[in-house]
Amino acid sequence: MFFKYFLFLFAVVVIAQALTDEEEFDNYKKKFNKSYDTPEEEQKRFKIFQDNLRFIEDHNQKYQRGEVSSTVGVNQFADQSKDEWANRNHGLKID
Repeated sequence: MFFKYFLFLFAVVVIAQALTDEEEFDNYKKKFNKSYDTPEEEQKRFKIFQDNLRFIEDHNQKYQRGEVSSTVGVNQFADQSKDEWANRNHGLKID
């Protein structure tokens, strides 16, 4: 019984997180005036945006623990992969 309850709660959290990501992506597109040519491109950019949100969350948790000295946040580049960002910035890499 406990396992079923745990699975149910896990599913609710995953669904709530996905809705939050979609809302954040919608807000991001409005704030930075982003639009995509095809639904496939938008889905690709949403996935990258989600990956970048997880990176931001992880990095800022490290900041809270004193493991890094700065925080990061969503900006106009949040729908770009690390490779795309590096190529546009002359090979500069971020970790």
